[in-house]
Parts: sequence; C-alpha cells; structure tokens
Amino acid sequence: MIEYFKLSLFSMSAERKVYTLTQLNQSLENHFWSQFGERTFWVTAEIVKVNQKGGHYYLELADSRNNVMTAKSFATIWSRTYRLIQDQIGATELAGILKPGNDVLFALKIEFHAVYGLKLNVLNIDPTFSYGAIEKKRKEVIKKLKKEGRLEKQKEIKLPVIIKRIALIGSPDTSGFTDFKEELLNNHSYNKFKIIVFPVRVQGEYAAKEIANAVSEASCYDVDAIVLLRGGGSKMDLSIFDDYLIARSISDSRIPVLTGIGHETDRVVADLAAHTYFKTPTAVAAHIHYAISSFWEIMRDYHDKVIHRAQQMISTEREAFTHLNNYLQHYSRAMIQHWRTVFQQFENDVSAVSYNLVHETKREQDKLIHELIYQVERNVQDQRNKIDRTLDDVLVSSMNTVDNERRFALEYLLENIQSYGSNQIDRARINLENLNELLTLLNPNKMLDSGYTISTVDEQDVQTITADLIGKEMKTLTGKQLISSTIKSVKKIEK
Repeated sequence: MIEYFKLSLFSMSAERKVYTLTQLNQSLENHFWSQFGERTFWVTAEIVKVNQKGGHYYLELADSRNNVMTAKSFATIWSRTYRLIQDQIGATELAGILKPGNDVLFALKIEFHAVYGLKLNVLNIDPTFSYGAIEKKRKEVIKKLKKEGRLEKQKEIKLPVIIKRIALIGSPDTSGFTDFKEELLNNHSYNKFKIIVFPVRVQGEYAAKEIANAVSEASCYDVDAIVLLRGGGSKMDLSIFDDYLIARSISDSRIPVLTGIGHETDRVVADLAAHTYFKTPTAVAAHIHYAISSFWEIMRDYHDKVIHRAQQMISTEREAFTHLNNYLQHYSRAMIQHWRTVFQQFENDVSAVSYNLVHETKREQDKLIHELIYQVERNVQDQRNKIDRTLDDVLVSSMNTVDNERRFALEYLLENIQSYGSNQIDRARINLENLNELLTLLNPNKMLDSGYTISTVDEQDVQTITADLIGKEMKTLTGKQLISSTIKSVKKIEK
C-alpha cells in the first residue's frame, strides 16, 4: 500500500506544471489588466490611517459590519491626483475629509504589480457622501437631544449683562483663540477680564471627549460665562462639534455657554445646545466688550438723567423752602409777640398772687411760732417740777439704803473676802508646785543625762530641715560632749 502511494505521488509530480513567482504575478497582472483595465470603481470605506510622504498620500482603508472588520486594503493618492482633487473640492475640505475615522466615497482604479502586489489608486473623492454621513449623524444627535429636552436648557439660564470672568475653552495654538483674546482685551471700554483657559484639542479622535470634559469642569468654576472656540475649518473639521457628548455637557452646564466655532453658514449641534452662538471667535469677544460699553453708556445716560432730575427737584424744593421759610419767620414773630404779651400778663398776675400769699403765710407763721413758744415753756416748767420732786425722793431713799447697807453688809462682806482669798492662795500654791515638777522633768540637761541627744545643721534642728543634707556638717550634743560629723547618707524611716 505504501509502495503504491509512493508510485502515485511520483507519477503526479511527473505530470505537474511548475511556475516561478514572477510568472504567477505576471499572469495575475495580465489578468487584472484584461479584466479591470481602465475601469473605475466607486468604493466606500473608512479611513484607518493616513501617511503623507513627498506629496503622495498613503491610506489604510477598512470596512466593517456590526463592528467586525470584513475587509482591509491600502490605497494611494499620487501628488498630481491630490492636487486635482484639491482644486475641485478645496484644500480645507479635502484635508478635513482625509482623516482617520471618516467614511469616504473613493473613485478607485485597481492595479496589480508583479513586484508591489495589489494596489488601489485613488482617482477622485465625492465629498457629498462624507457630508451626507455627517448630516445624518447630526440629525440623529439633534433628535436625541430634543427627545431628552436638552436643546432649551441653556436658554433658561440668565446671561449676565456684564461678563468679566470667562472660562475659555479651545486650542491656544489656533488663530481663532488668539483673535478672540486680542479682540477682547484691545478695546477702550474694559480690559480687566479674568480668563481661565482650558486648553483642548479641537480635532482628532479624542477631541470631542476633551471638549466635553472641559465644559463640565469649567461649569464648576465661579465665572460669568463659558466660551467655546474653534476658529473655522472645513465641514469635516467642524463636524466634531456635532458630537452628542459635547452637546450634553453644554446643556448640563449651570453657567451660560457662548460658542464661536467659526463658520458662516450652518450651525453645528454645539451652537444649538449653547445659550448664544456667534459665527466667529472675534464676534464673541466683540459682543462681550460691546455689552459692557453699552451698559456703561446706559448707566451714564441714567446718571445724567438722575442728576438733571435731582437738580430740578432741588430747585423746586428750594423755592418751596424759601416761601415756607419766609412764612415761618413772619408767623414766628407774630407768635413770639403774642406769647410775650401773654407771659408778661401772667408774670404780673403771679407776682401779685405770690406777694399776697407770702404776707398771708408770714402772718400765719408768726402766730404759730408764738403758740409754740408758749407750749414749750409750759412743758419745760412742768418737767422741771417733776424732776425736782423725783430727785428729792431719790435722795431720801438713797440715804436710807446706805445706812442699812453700812450697818448689816460690811461684816459679811469681809468674811467672804477672807475665805475667797485663802482659797485662791491655796490653788496658786498647788499650781506652782506642779509647774516646778514639770520644769524639772523638761530640763534639757536631765534629758541629755538620760541618753538623748540634740543634732543641728547650720544651727537648725535636723528634723526641721527639708533641704539636701548630704555633705553637710552636723553637730550632736550629748550630756557630756559636742560631737561634729559629716553627713554621708540620709535614710527615711517610716513611723
């Protein structure tokens, strides 16, 4: 069986025809030329990558279905063809179309080269296809925003009349960004704006997310308005501002958003979601400082009107005040004269009544004084008589009492004095003997003879000293000696 298989394989190899790779590729090249030749194919594809070298553009194209890649190829736009396409649709628009992520309708010529393989040469581009895709996406985003009620949220926010604190979102390297700042700051009305810049990319794959995040972050700052700038570009370039994320972040902002994307005809979705849109960045800046200058003019006009009206009112009130002042002066003089007469008459009446009252009162007082003196003299005489009688009675009683006391009490008093004196002398003698015995017991010499000692440091009793004693000289007194010693240690003894 094995030998039969070997023979069959050998016989097949003897019958097969072998080609070189050059022959195969030349055959494919001839086949492609005969089948496709000068035919042009309109093909839609998504641009994955774009490389430019020496004026030529090398594209990586792909197609997908349900987010799964179904085809991939490479195409070339030669420099001469690129210039022709650019003349037809414009340099800005062509640059905007040839960016990764865009779906483009190409006119292609298929070639196969024996060395370089399959090649797709781009002959033309239909921009309407890309615009149609942009417009379709734009309408879908607008429909979604309307359904969510987001297109009118910014319109409900009150835009301050004077905008001084601005959150500026854009690419600092663009001319639109520079134009805005120059227009805003180079004016005679006001230029002390506080601008917080949030730099973002305004084109590319990650630009939409950066812009949306910048709007959300700027709405957290204490600013009067958020300004979103682009500064012009192709329809493809501006399509980034049709992104749903940007429109949603604008509608969710608590700060009014002003847009200056930089286009003259259509409005992008960001314009629809914003509080107010302007065609160019300079138009936004002009509106801001024009509003300030207009407000100043209005305030200046009101100021002049207030001053004029105040002057009129002051003049009118001055005349009324002068008239009233003259009237008050005349009326005051008349009133003063009237009340002066009334007061003079009242003064005369009061003087007459007071004179009569004083004389009447004086007569009454004199009468009362005489009666009072008479009563006082009678009372004094009565009291004097009573005192004299009392003194006589006291004198007689005292003399009787003294005689009785002298007779009966003197002997008894002497006996009591002798007895009390003897008792006091005996008590004093006993106390004196007790004190003598106590003094004998407390005699220091007797205590020292009994074995007790007295220790002092610096002439002070050791027991009363609280300071450190180590190293001090201590003197100890006994019954027969005075001993001096140096203290080396001290040990406390618990009682």
